[in-house]
Amino acid sequence: MTIRPAGPEDLENIADLYVRNHKSTYKGLLSDAYLDALTEEYALEKWERQLRAEDSEILVACRDGAFLGFAAFLPDPVLEGTWHLDSLHVKSRARGCGIGTALIRAGAETAERKGLRRMSVCIVRGNDHAGDLYRRLGAAHHAFFEDDFLGTVSPSEKLVWDRLPLDGGPSDTETTLTQTGKGGKER
Repeated sequence: MTIRPAGPEDLENIADLYVRNHKSTYKGLLSDAYLDALTEEYALEKWERQLRAEDSEILVACRDGAFLGFAAFLPDPVLEGTWHLDSLHVKSRARGCGIGTALIRAGAETAERKGLRRMSVCIVRGNDHAGDLYRRLGAAHHAFFEDDFLGTVSPSEKLVWDRLPLDGGPSDTETTLTQTGKGGKER
């Protein structure tokens, strides 16, 4: 498996996975009105903006050229000096293979290169699968709060990794991190 920075060529896969995963993962946790209104057009615009943003990074996981998932990171809007895991999505057929873990670890490596020593993530309460993964990797409760998803208010929780690097190495020993910048240009 290869993890690399996303480029414009990845946007359709990212947007499609984002919408599909939101509609399946958050059914019963977020309002039907929000989920029904979530479109690929909205997702394409959202991820294109984030891909262009200088202070963010989107990483994609691929195996043999096939897109498996992505993670998006940016500075935490509340906790100074903290890298924030904004979104993590893995294709359903690829779950349980260490892809999410590898993407999180790659994001933690980016945080370290930026001189940051903490990382955060916010989860919708009830998304226990995600919360369990983050806690297994060392994240701990920071705060409960209400998040807003395009007008849908949701009870949420912020978790924080107070120490980087994350313990241990990637669970998939074949994982390689391609050191390229946004758009695939060598750093």
